[in-house]
Amino acid sequence: MTKPYELDWARLPLEGANNVRELGGYPTADGGRTRYHRFLRSDWLWQLTDADRDFLRGYGLVAVIDLRDPMEVSREPDVDFGPDVRTANFSLLKLDISNEEMMKRIYEDKRPSFCELYQMVLAAHESIARCFQFIAEAPEGCILFHCMAGKDRTGILAMLLMALAGCDKWDCVASYVQTRAHMMRNEGYAADYLRQQDLDRENFCDSPAYAIEYAWDAVERAGGVVAFLHDCGIDYETIAEVKARLVS
Repeated sequence: MTKPYELDWARLPLEGANNVRELGGYPTADGGRTRYHRFLRSDWLWQLTDADRDFLRGYGLVAVIDLRDPMEVSREPDVDFGPDVRTANFSLLKLDISNEEMMKRIYEDKRPSFCELYQMVLAAHESIARCFQFIAEAPEGCILFHCMAGKDRTGILAMLLMALAGCDKWDCVASYVQTRAHMMRNEGYAADYLRQQDLDRENFCDSPAYAIEYAWDAVERAGGVVAFLHDCGIDYETIAEVKARLVS
């Protein structure tokens, strides 16, 4: 009898996380498709239940990449998956966005747009390079990467991986814009969304298409995803190894 974790899911049915989603099943430019049970994009993992951890281990989890700032990690550390699951922390944004007082001070002075924020993430070349090296060296199996809501930092890495696999711009956009809908399952997040004023709501809680379109176009201006990754300091062999993990 097939067990639930052996199936292919669009969004995984976990109790302690609402935005754990597959990169599998998308068509690629060469007529293939991205593979299931290879990459998961996710929101926070600190509230996972024991059943959630068992599900993910059964799903094939071999590695977890935490894209948050070290201060966020120390405040709400991931659950322990055990010694068989490799873990790493590569911060893609040097802003502790979970620190409400710090973010309030930033926003009182200036309200950065999504485009400015995502340009900062794309400029984190060293962290992006370390992510890809970690992926290339991980054991065969499924790699999960996450930040806080699974939207901004996670969305950029998901876009880079999907673009490398040969997915088109609009599938990357479609994957990204689902985030708010999935996060609204979380009562605290939904309450925050309703309390925010329009601009704060957009900056903190929404996942508008134009934001990830901006990131995609920025990578295209850099010569495409392979050229962008190479500019980050990733050698072509590593880029090819990462691609091979995702495409069939």
